[in-house]
Amino acid sequence: MHKHINKLIVAALGVSMVLGMTGCSNNKNGNVDAVYSEKEASTTKALSIGDYDIYMDEVTMYAMQEIYLYGLSSDSLTDEDIETNKEAVLSLLRQNKIIYNVAINNDVELTDSDKEYVENSVANFKSRFDEDILGAYGISDDTVQRIFEEQAIVSKFENDIKNDMGQTIEEDMKKQFGDVKFHSLYYMLFPTVEIEDGNPKKNSDGSYVYVSDEEKEKIKKQAEEARQKIVDGASYTDVAAEYGIADYSSERTGYVGSYDTDEMNELMDTMKNGECMEVYEDTLGYAVVVMVNADDAELRDSFISYTVSDTLSSEYEKVEKMWLSTIPVDTENDLEGTVWADFDFVGLIKAMEKKGIVGNQ
Repeated sequence: MHKHINKLIVAALGVSMVLGMTGCSNNKNGNVDAVYSEKEASTTKALSIGDYDIYMDEVTMYAMQEIYLYGLSSDSLTDEDIETNKEAVLSLLRQNKIIYNVAINNDVELTDSDKEYVENSVANFKSRFDEDILGAYGISDDTVQRIFEEQAIVSKFENDIKNDMGQTIEEDMKKQFGDVKFHSLYYMLFPTVEIEDGNPKKNSDGSYVYVSDEEKEKIKKQAEEARQKIVDGASYTDVAAEYGIADYSSERTGYVGSYDTDEMNELMDTMKNGECMEVYEDTLGYAVVVMVNADDAELRDSFISYTVSDTLSSEYEKVEKMWLSTIPVDTENDLEGTVWADFDFVGLIKAMEKKGIVGNQ
């Protein structure tokens, strides 16, 4: 795998893994009042996702993850916040279950190292969410183990797909841009538009207001003088300051092939470090361009890296959308009565605060 792809794809085995790797317990003394027995939690249906019946033990564990991940506080949540977070729990659960189904149908299995990681994460999770709070909500060891494994399979599937896609995209980008010259330029502008409050002035129709032809000719001569000083060895930044155009000048980047005309692309391809282009008329004035770095490999690599990341994000979103379409979701009718609506989300936060899992620890 290429070096920068490893930076793009951060392997995270689900939110539960974040919870599971927190280390030693911070649990406080004090029992948590029972809400469900194991039998009640594992038989009280909350919703259906395709052929999967989801019970309150699983939904509650996802809710615990949501509360922990975002550090929710029982004192600061409005009624709207509560509903938003409860909906987020269902949204993540639906998404994970559907992608899990796709992963299983693609024969995704955990490796021995994946399984070892899951086991360690489960142990760490249970050291923080101790038997008292898990028992109070009827979440059994088997449920914890199953959810961690399912989320691990989802993350493994997603990250394997992303890595494969990323590698393919990167190879394509290197073929396309590997030999292209990327460069940094210093662009100096001698404005021929009138400036108002630091900005080009415009007419009521949106067109620019230009100076007179006579003034324009003077500005062109200044640009030519400035260029000659740079050719003779003067610093381009000093020249920009001398002519009072530093605010209209800046370092820019580009690459051969990105310009509007073949003539400009050919010129950029032949310019060397320190060379200064002939003065030319741009939209807002006369421009002087100095080649700072004619073949910047670091800039090329950064461009490829950014393009890979951006393209990967877009392409993966399409693939994920396709996966999620494999099981139709009806966010209103897939719920089992008012089971989840009636669930005391703030009560769960308070129970977690009491055990020191969130809040002041």
